[in-house]
Amino acid sequence: MHDRRLATILSIDVVGYSAMMQADATGLLGALNDLFRGVVKPSVSTNGGRVVKLLGDGALIEFQSAFQALTCAVDIQVRLRAHELPYSYASEILLRMGLHAGDVLVEEEDVFGDAVNIAARLQAEAEPGGILLSRAVAELAGADFAYSLRREGVHRLKNISEPIETLSVDISNQRTTLDRDALAKSEQIRFCTAADGTRLALASLGAGKPVIKAPNWVTHLELDWRHPGMAHQIASIASNYRFVRFDQRGNGLSDWDTPSLTFDDFVADLTCIFDAAGIDRAPIFGISQGCAIGVAFAVKHPERVSALVFTGGFPVGRALRSSQKDRERAAAMQAMMSSGWDDDYPSLRDLLAEIIVPGASAEDRQQYAEDMREIISPENVARFREVVDNVDVSELLSQVKAPTLVIHAKGDRMQPIEQGRLLASGIPGARFIAYDTNNHILTENDPCWPLAEREILDFLAQHT
Repeated sequence: MHDRRLATILSIDVVGYSAMMQADATGLLGALNDLFRGVVKPSVSTNGGRVVKLLGDGALIEFQSAFQALTCAVDIQVRLRAHELPYSYASEILLRMGLHAGDVLVEEEDVFGDAVNIAARLQAEAEPGGILLSRAVAELAGADFAYSLRREGVHRLKNISEPIETLSVDISNQRTTLDRDALAKSEQIRFCTAADGTRLALASLGAGKPVIKAPNWVTHLELDWRHPGMAHQIASIASNYRFVRFDQRGNGLSDWDTPSLTFDDFVADLTCIFDAAGIDRAPIFGISQGCAIGVAFAVKHPERVSALVFTGGFPVGRALRSSQKDRERAAAMQAMMSSGWDDDYPSLRDLLAEIIVPGASAEDRQQYAEDMREIISPENVARFREVVDNVDVSELLSQVKAPTLVIHAKGDRMQPIEQGRLLASGIPGARFIAYDTNNHILTENDPCWPLAEREILDFLAQHT
């Protein structure tokens, strides 16, 4: 006769296991052994769990407490996002996790039943590096759990008769959020004047050697602290360096009524920021169009640039690319921005938020879309789009002398990865890294962000 008891089941799966096994079976198995021995098993033991079985590509774990099961899952994922990984392997190793609570049947050391099946189905639905749990686990874990849970809707799971209400875990630590809020409030904003009289808003945060951020898309020195793709990146660099950033002309806290808004103006304004911040030489951190601005500045002022770090960049704007589809999209986007920037929800801005940070929560994307309306006027956003779509620094790439790191998302829908490869291949000695994500700007909950952060900080340490 089978024993029966209430349990919370954690199902773990290694993302992309089969492909990695084909590429390097010995290396992968060694890394997974280190991972399970160094992280998974200690966390399970600390939280009162029992490893039911270890599979080649994952694990099945039983807990008496839903709170401890959820705590264990988060602990493992957080430790995998740390700078010092518990294993050595050429590619990133990501885990998916599913959690469900219910009755299980016990036979010797194994467990069976819907709780096991549902946990496995939830695991298969989870994002790489994420945790998906049932409402039952959330209710049993209680309200004092330290991490926020996001509603992910009702899922109909294969071979499960009743639909399951699901939630995911926001991995960002609450202490980190509080520290970041304090960091944002400590930032001092001041102004400098460009050569043509345009007033530019800039801010400096952190201490140590300087890093300057080139402007990208539309920004706002204050509102960027709730941008789902920017706040954690600002905090990361400012925690290690003196990080100087600014709102380019025509948006944010800088002058909107500017006599000129051209790509050359963007490059010249970067010179103004270097001078206003009292910085002779520093690395430039660029995102999206900021990469092209960084290239042009580095060629014009090589003595002032010690390194370039680029993410989601492009050397050729959409209107100038060889693809007819790209050119048509550029014209359509400019037309929509001219006439529909101020539309209420759902708006063009919501579409842009979905393209730029698809991995952010629906609430964060909607807030970002609303913020964009405050950041720039309909008139200026059309001018911006025309400038960005007509950028072409391809002939300058070979003249870049600074060490360069180029990072790009494989699924980037804003700027396709081919543009990232073009950027990296044209710059002598540039290092190129592609991550398996769709986020044009890496969000904090993206499991690729800790990997990119580590590469960025290591690169800056070598070249500041």
